Amino acid sequence: MSTNRRTAKCMALKAGSAILLAALCSGAAFAQTADESLPPETTLTPDAGESIVVTGSRIPRPDVVSNSPVNVIGEEEIKLTASNETEQILNSMPQFSAGFGSQSNNPGNGTATVNLRNLGTVRTLVLMNGRRIVGSGEDGVVDINMIPPALIKRIDVVTGGASAVYGSDAMAGVVNFVMTDDFEGLELGAQAGVSSRGDSARYNVDLTVGGNFADGRGNVVFYANYFNREQTFASARDHATVFLVDAVQNGVGVLVPGGNAVTPQGTIFAPSLVGLRDQFGNTIGPQGIFFADEGWRAYRGSDGFNDRPFNNLQLPLERIQGAILGHYEVSDDIKFFWEGTYARSRVNSTLGALPMSSSGFIPGFQLDLRNPYLPDTLREFLRTNLDADGNNLVPVNINRRILESGPRTSDQTRDFWRGVLGLRGGLTDKLNWEVFFNHGENDLRDRQGGGILIDRFAAMFLTDPSNPFRCANGDPSCPVINPFGLNTLTPEMVAYYNVDLTNITRVRQTQVGGTVTGSLFALPAGDVGIAVGAEYRKESARFQPDQLYVLGDAISRSAGLQPTGGSYDVSEVFGEIYVPLLADMPGAELLAVEGGIRYSDYSTAGSVVSYKIGGEYTPFRGLKLRGLYQRAVRAPNITELFSGATNTAPLATDFCNAGPNRTAQERQFCIDLGVPAALIDVFQQENVQIRAITGGNPNLSEETSDTWSVGAVLRPDFIPNLQITVDYYNIKISDAIALFGGGLQPTINACRGNLSLTNPFCVPLQTRTPDGQLQDVPLLNQNIAEITASGIDFRLDYRHEIGAGSLGYFLAGAYLFENETTSSPVLNPIDCAGFIGGGSCGSANPRWRFTQRLTWDADTFQISLRHRFIGKARDGRIAAAESTGSAPPLLAVPSTPDVHYLDLSASIDVNERFRFFGTIDNLLDRDPPFQLFERQTYDAIGRRFTVGFTANF
Repeated sequence: MSTNRRTAKCMALKAGSAILLAALCSGAAFAQTADESLPPETTLTPDAGESIVVTGSRIPRPDVVSNSPVNVIGEEEIKLTASNETEQILNSMPQFSAGFGSQSNNPGNGTATVNLRNLGTVRTLVLMNGRRIVGSGEDGVVDINMIPPALIKRIDVVTGGASAVYGSDAMAGVVNFVMTDDFEGLELGAQAGVSSRGDSARYNVDLTVGGNFADGRGNVVFYANYFNREQTFASARDHATVFLVDAVQNGVGVLVPGGNAVTPQGTIFAPSLVGLRDQFGNTIGPQGIFFADEGWRAYRGSDGFNDRPFNNLQLPLERIQGAILGHYEVSDDIKFFWEGTYARSRVNSTLGALPMSSSGFIPGFQLDLRNPYLPDTLREFLRTNLDADGNNLVPVNINRRILESGPRTSDQTRDFWRGVLGLRGGLTDKLNWEVFFNHGENDLRDRQGGGILIDRFAAMFLTDPSNPFRCANGDPSCPVINPFGLNTLTPEMVAYYNVDLTNITRVRQTQVGGTVTGSLFALPAGDVGIAVGAEYRKESARFQPDQLYVLGDAISRSAGLQPTGGSYDVSEVFGEIYVPLLADMPGAELLAVEGGIRYSDYSTAGSVVSYKIGGEYTPFRGLKLRGLYQRAVRAPNITELFSGATNTAPLATDFCNAGPNRTAQERQFCIDLGVPAALIDVFQQENVQIRAITGGNPNLSEETSDTWSVGAVLRPDFIPNLQITVDYYNIKISDAIALFGGGLQPTINACRGNLSLTNPFCVPLQTRTPDGQLQDVPLLNQNIAEITASGIDFRLDYRHEIGAGSLGYFLAGAYLFENETTSSPVLNPIDCAGFIGGGSCGSANPRWRFTQRLTWDADTFQISLRHRFIGKARDGRIAAAESTGSAPPLLAVPSTPDVHYLDLSASIDVNERFRFFGTIDNLLDRDPPFQLFERQTYDAIGRRFTVGFTANF
């Protein structure tokens, strides 16, 4: 899009937002008194004699406030946010940590995921109307992009284990999307948004049509959606293009320019070059010779390549979606219901150009000195020092970022569909039954560009003696390569080695279940509620990488991928009971207990049991005390069980790096591990990322967790419309599934703690290249980790009628006591509460997080201000040091500051059928912290404007 078009679009949306706000302010004189309403949870309270089902229990209850801590994101909050990316609504809540989303590029795959308590997306169960949704990949994690946004009535969030109620994956909690299924009429909605820089545009159109039929015995809702999100590169924001690294100068932590050692100019390196002098008299180090503008010379730290501008800040997404929901009363006692959803999404993600290393992919590589593009002075230098046998082939390796091939792209097309059929009815006047069939499928086709055919790339380095510009393999289309310098690869060279690769993923889920719920009998204190049922579920998935990946003949965004395929099924029976013991007595307005148990028989993990027990006590009207203990289980998913070997590149630091902190014992042991003795005193790893191989383990067992929660709900009679909830939680997960050793860096740390080749954590660190670089370190899944999280959640809701309307306020916050991970039995636990990143702590784990909103709601218009607060977090490298009792690293920026975001939204009802709204997100245009560890917690785009309307006919 041209600059002029972007400017015009930005001005139009800014003007729309400003006009809307001005209209609202001028309309204040015409405001009418709004109806009094209660806080979000109490607005769900049913009419007298009616019961509802609240997520966290299957037992219908007359009181929406369950014994499980449940946060309800209501229809009003969803409208005020005006987001068609549901993860943005969830991530603003303090119980959520960043999963994948619109700003997730590396890692990231175009999906939007949910991560409760920062315990991992695989430990958060996502439901639609209380039933499962097919996952987006072999790990079973749900892409919430597939949930029709305009049909969401509310979102129930249960924090803490809920396996006894819903089964596996509910260790951190449950997110249940409750959908509208009784709509009447026709509603058209549209909105457009753009950043204050004129980019990062979003467009959305919704159409909902519904009505009753068969004399009101049935209702059907049709829904269609189109959503388009434009691509934004990191080069569009200054804060995302800076590449600075930590260094220590004069005993003080400082930031210095840095970059990736695999550069588009290229380097050659070999142990035998270390210590020699280049043509300018500089000593050559372990990273070899760099092809600079002034000629070949020793590599310097400042030569590193800044690959950050080439990544995405906002992933492009185009989505079309449709849904049909409805029900029909077959008889007075039987109702037939159905749900059908379909979505097709297209996503393109971009990474920097491929970093190619001959040492990693071309065994026995030798550089041909007859290459006509090799500088003459370097040819003589290499011949004199390395070509002892005079065959013109010298044992060096080459690193080069293939910038001429363009970025590594991933063009994904995902087709999702899900269908539910069921019957429900009354068994007695107090017991109801339901049976359902739920089937979903998810197909992904991923075409990856910017790849290299390894054999062809290698062949381009060997010269035909009779024609030095052609290859020795005799292929007339094979040109000899010129990797010596910036932009030296011609289109002919690129065309010979370039390749696109296609991976295909298919995921299937089938669920069949039935329940009986209601009141079993009455006690003096009230009805005894029960829920019993049975379910059968089958999960299957298959990942088929491109055959060139499987054979190891190509590299692009990955290398050496292997197929993953497998399935499992599980049969389950479960039951819940709620027993009121005392009611309407002095000092005991209500005393009740509840319990639940689920028996599951997995074809893989075998038989497991989860259960819960808890209760509630209301000493007087307006105060409820609640507590719950839950044992949850999670069976391993298909990825964890059956995934083929896959290359990853995690951030890690090899303790073999030469420096003042390396001991003499470590120096000798690194030689034993495979670092050449000739390099040991100057050895440095080439890249901050080290290649590792991950894969499944069919012998995994289930994870287990114990969750305690105690809390209170306060609704004082003397302050109408006020509700305060406070809950303490403690979650401990045992036998957690993790990579061998807990990952590459923990494995390195575990080896460093016991320098012995008999130490199992040292064995993988022997996979090294001839020049000592760690490569393809094997790290398969194990039940090896332990995770503990504890903290306090609190929420305040209040609404008060004032003059020309009502004023509503809520505050939802969390304080984190502990977020501790023990990656393996030989390592000290690392507590990441209050930390972020640093190789040991992932997403931000600030101690304090909260969101608050103040809304003025009049008869025809509404204006609202939201404040999101993310507390400061220290660098995770400090947490790692504290876990071992060692001195913290000297860092120039040891922590991120407190971050505040303000979001303004407003709407006006032009008439009974037309509503106009606008939002300004990140009103103060706050940049993310300097070190952008992960982009879903912090806003990488900046101030954004959105305007839209809904029209009803």
